[in-house]
Amino acid sequence: MKRLITVLTALLLAVTVVPFHAFATSNNFTNSQLPPEAAAENSPTYTLKHKIYIENYEGGAVSVIDLQGKHTVIGYVYRPATAAKNSSAGFWAAHYDKAIDGTYSCVTATGVNALHLKLGPQAGYDPLAPDAWMPWQISVGINEDYAAAGGSYSDSMIYTSVPGGSNIFGGYVAPYVGSPVKYYTPQSTWETMDSYFSGDFTKPIPKRIMIEVYTASTGNGSPDYIEFENWAAGDTLAGRTQAQNGRVLVHYPDGTEKHVADLIQRVQGTGRFIGSQYAEVGRVRAAHPGVLCLSTSPRIGATNDTNLMGGFQFVPANHAKYLAYDLEQDSFIGRDQWGIVAHVGADAQTLYDRNYVTDGQVSFDPVWEGVAPLFAEYINPRQIPGNQEASTYFLVSEDFGETWQQCPTIQGVTDKTNSPVAAWTNIRLYLH
Repeated sequence: MKRLITVLTALLLAVTVVPFHAFATSNNFTNSQLPPEAAAENSPTYTLKHKIYIENYEGGAVSVIDLQGKHTVIGYVYRPATAAKNSSAGFWAAHYDKAIDGTYSCVTATGVNALHLKLGPQAGYDPLAPDAWMPWQISVGINEDYAAAGGSYSDSMIYTSVPGGSNIFGGYVAPYVGSPVKYYTPQSTWETMDSYFSGDFTKPIPKRIMIEVYTASTGNGSPDYIEFENWAAGDTLAGRTQAQNGRVLVHYPDGTEKHVADLIQRVQGTGRFIGSQYAEVGRVRAAHPGVLCLSTSPRIGATNDTNLMGGFQFVPANHAKYLAYDLEQDSFIGRDQWGIVAHVGADAQTLYDRNYVTDGQVSFDPVWEGVAPLFAEYINPRQIPGNQEASTYFLVSEDFGETWQQCPTIQGVTDKTNSPVAAWTNIRLYLH
């Protein structure tokens, strides 16, 4: 009991609400530039919202610490993580980000069915040498993961009793991509995981882990919604042929609206994205440096029936190219379930050039991988049952934004021949 009191006292003293500016953007690319249209969103002021505390041992508490230092226990650890693992090649997006404080230990994926915590290495991602290193990570899993594993547990997963689609997994306290991850030292201080591993990822995973969750704010405040004009140049929809790419617009409560990116491939259908069974219709399923995944299926809980799942995704252009061509995944380009985002003025035809790098330059530069506000820091899978206005949710339009409607329930695989999505001209994501 004395040990617990000592730990909790240290945690209370660690709470701060002082705003700070990031030391560096969470984007981890080298040899590329950030979109100048989103410069303010990538150099914001951060204000602490809360902290997520995980005792990484059997029976350990999972709790949330508010700004007054109060701990609220939301679950317990069934089985701790004992070893870091390399991110799979399929999760290449873990290369793209780092923490908002300039360190390399961060939440690299936030979702209704898991959190992925990047541990390193302390290195930038150079697209000219993409095989130089692989990221290291552990994950935090939902109650349903533990039951489904049936004894075949991963040593790099912290299995918790927290249900999917709630609390840190899509509730009020879900973190953002880029949230710093720290550990409790023998000296009773919280330090970045960078200093713990220092390049040696064979070390055991620390017993106490902290995720710091901050609100990002620019001179205009925090965005209240992001709107995707759902077309690329040359597309015809609702009887109109579009001469220019659809815009990605960031809107602020003071009325400020910014054109920060282009859509070079429109969304026209849905796919069976795992995890959408824990998200309500019209909510965010997951966000990471290479994807924004939105749910079109109801929250039904654990199921093995993938036809009950449904959703679509927006992905940044270089990520789409690398996975489609270099990793030979049959996804993204020319597929109706994915919208593809690129810099303002980008040419969609560049998607069909199989070269990730041309003449010493990454295909789409400025890059959007791991860049705020679309793929870091501003979007989380916040879904509050029965309270859409308190959730992160999206509405759709079929008449270029003149009228808006709720997303309908769409499950399984659909495409432009049979999907309601094919008629959507605009998709507006409201943030919290």
